Amino acid sequence: MSPAEKRYFKLHVSRNAAAGHTNQQELFDAIAAMERYDEKKIRKNFAAAAFMRSFPITKRRLYEAVLASLDAFHSESSIDEKLRRMLHHVELLHRRALYSDAAKVLQGARTLAGTHQKYALLLQIAEWERRMMERGNYSGVTTANLAERVDSVEGIASQWQEVDRLWQLKSEVFLLIYRSGQAAQGTDLSRLDSLQDEFLLQEGVALHSSRSRFLHHHVRSALAYAKNQLVQCEGHLAACAAVLRNEPHAFQEEPDLLLGVMGNLANVRMRMGQHQQALDGFRAFRLIPLQLATAPCPDLEMKLFVMGSSLELSVRSVQGDFLGAMEQLTGLEEGLARYGERASTMRRAELALHAAYACFGGGAYDMCLRWCNRLLNEKGIVEHTELHALGRMMNVMTLVELEKEELLNYLLRNTQRHLKQHGTPFAAEQLLLDHVAAHLKTDQQQARSALWKSFAEQLHTVVDELHRAAVLDHIDLLCWAKAKAQGRAFHELVREKWSTPYKTGGASTRGSGRRKAA
Repeated sequence: MSPAEKRYFKLHVSRNAAAGHTNQQELFDAIAAMERYDEKKIRKNFAAAAFMRSFPITKRRLYEAVLASLDAFHSESSIDEKLRRMLHHVELLHRRALYSDAAKVLQGARTLAGTHQKYALLLQIAEWERRMMERGNYSGVTTANLAERVDSVEGIASQWQEVDRLWQLKSEVFLLIYRSGQAAQGTDLSRLDSLQDEFLLQEGVALHSSRSRFLHHHVRSALAYAKNQLVQCEGHLAACAAVLRNEPHAFQEEPDLLLGVMGNLANVRMRMGQHQQALDGFRAFRLIPLQLATAPCPDLEMKLFVMGSSLELSVRSVQGDFLGAMEQLTGLEEGLARYGERASTMRRAELALHAAYACFGGGAYDMCLRWCNRLLNEKGIVEHTELHALGRMMNVMTLVELEKEELLNYLLRNTQRHLKQHGTPFAAEQLLLDHVAAHLKTDQQQARSALWKSFAEQLHTVVDELHRAAVLDHIDLLCWAKAKAQGRAFHELVREKWSTPYKTGGASTRGSGRRKAA
């Protein structure tokens, strides 16, 4: 809670508590003074207090009092909250037979909801309008009025259904992406193809709200991303940003949408080889929080930490500035300690992968292993197929660098058992596992050099298929193979690739280092 919220809670409790009843205030002050909640300390400090005999009930009442206080404090903090309060006022006035006043408040609510395209609340407003017509026995209501109302409600309902259908499509796409990443195979790939044929996702389809237009391009950008079609993805992300900037009335309470779009744009452009545009986008991303009218709420703070950390580490790593990326890891640890429980398993795992890759490129292999273990030990990480595979690959690569052959033999057997139970590996992962298995069977330097060269050539074949190349965008396996084959430092090759000029309009995946005409 902010200092202002805490002050308001004290006023709220003093106004609503019985005379001399300060249990909630005392308990609140004791908890607020703690850096982390410690119930043992609370029980010790208040051992003699009567309310400790039923402490679970006391805690529950305090929790409800805090929520009631926050509800009152933030009663005008959002459009949705204003509309809900207005509808409550309509109900209060209606019960007191102040029908004219209720109608005026309801008309104001309709105008506000219409301006901000709050379709669910507009349907609630329509319900009250219906009740008011019935209350007056349809006095002054004509057949034309009823027909007009039908058109209005049908329009609101259809717009709500349009948004809801697009949201459903978005969720189905992201469910596949979060599970399989950019390496969907088999039935997942077929499902992506079928989603792309949906009517609401077709070019030039007539859409009826800002939210629908945003979701249309958002879903299409996600579909393109899932298939590693980066040029199309960039175009739809740019269209998303245009909707958010040109129609801000519908999104003024969701600054995280623009943050997400700008972060994704920077990442996609970086992978396409549009280096300057990517860096400009990264700088624009970092400025957005400074341009907000109010301080970020805890939810937005968490999202800023996750998105900002991920983008910062990505940018530095793709530039080959692994030491610079490693300098960010202290802040990453602190942020994970503060926000980690609020972030999803996938987001924590992504950050761990970025950290592991930075340590790998910086030659801090023991640190890399710790971050790999952190990723692989995340509860539920097996569901996120691509991230789990990348964590395994990073683990294998690190053990190769450390020349831990005994551990590598164990890890290869363990990985193969896992793959038999949970599905087939990605093409790049299988190549890596096969290469390491062959690598362990020979100790002759010349033979190993030939194996590294062959491994790099095989990876080239894999990255010629755009869909399969996507896995290599997260860790530059091809650059690593080339570095080992040439006896050079990994970070040098990554840095050279970043500094290599790209043709105008060219596109390249970071993992492959290829140029492909847009």
